[in-house]
Amino acid sequence: MQIRDEIHFVKSSIVVELGKFDVKLNKIILDMSELNRNDKKYTEWYELKNVRLDTITNICDRIGSKFQVQNDEIEDLSILKINDQLRILKDNLLEITKNTNQFATHLEKSDSERQKLKNEFIANVEQIHKNYEPNMPRHSTTLTEEKRSVKGSLTPFLGENPICKKDIPKLGEWPKFSGEGKYNHIEFIRTVDMLQEAFYTPDEIIVGKLHSLFTRTSKKWYYKMRLDHGKHDLSWWKFEIITKCANKHWRFKMENAFGSSIFNSEQDKPLTWFLKQKDR
Repeated sequence: MQIRDEIHFVKSSIVVELGKFDVKLNKIILDMSELNRNDKKYTEWYELKNVRLDTITNICDRIGSKFQVQNDEIEDLSILKINDQLRILKDNLLEITKNTNQFATHLEKSDSERQKLKNEFIANVEQIHKNYEPNMPRHSTTLTEEKRSVKGSLTPFLGENPICKKDIPKLGEWPKFSGEGKYNHIEFIRTVDMLQEAFYTPDEIIVGKLHSLFTRTSKKWYYKMRLDHGKHDLSWWKFEIITKCANKHWRFKMENAFGSSIFNSEQDKPLTWFLKQKDR
C-alpha cells in the first residue's frame, strides 16, 4: 500500500510538471503566431514545435506504459503477499485445531479417570457404613443375642484367643477423637480396630476407655449419648460416630473436594496428592 501511494505521488508530480510545460508552450505559440508564415524563423519554430510535441507525446506514452507495468507488478506482489499471509494463517489454524483436539481428548480422559475414582470412593464409603451399621433397634439399652452376633461379625479376630491384659496398650497409646478433623472419625475407628485386633482386646475394655479417648466437643457429645442411651458395646459407638461425622454434608464436601482437585506437577508431590485423594 505504501509503494502504491509513492508511485501515485510521483505520477501526479509529473502530470503537474507537464501541465506547466504545456502552459509555457502555448504562450510561445501565441507569441510566435504573429510572425510571418513565410519567415524563416517561423518555419524553424514550427518544425521545432512539432518535434517537441512528438517528444512530449512519446515521453507521456512511455511514462504511462511504465506506470501500467508497475501497477501490474504491484498487483502481482499484493496477490503473492496475500497468498503468503493466507498460507501462514491456514498453517496456524491447523496447528491450533490439532492442539485443541489433543487438549479435548486429554480432558475427556481425565474426566473419565476422575469419575472412576469418584465412584470407587463412594463405594468404599458405603461399604464402611455397611460394615459398622448394626442390625439392631437403635438406642436399645439391653444387650440381646442379636447384638452379640453383630459384635462378633465386626470383631471376628477376637474369637477364642487368650487375653493378656498387661499387653494391652496404655491409655496414652490409644488414639484421641475430637470429631473436628476431616478424617478424624475414620482414623479413630481404624486405629481402634487395629489395636483391638493386635492385642485381642475385648469391647468392654475399649468402651471403658472412651470417656478418656473423647476430647473437646466430642467428650460433651459422649456424655450426652451415655446419659440418653445408657451402656452399649463398641459396635454401637462406632455406628453413632459414623452417623454423627460421616453424614451427607460431609460426603458432599469430600466428593466436591475430590472432583475439583487437579494434580499440578509444579506444586504437588505425587505421593502426597494421591494419598489425599485416596482419603477423600
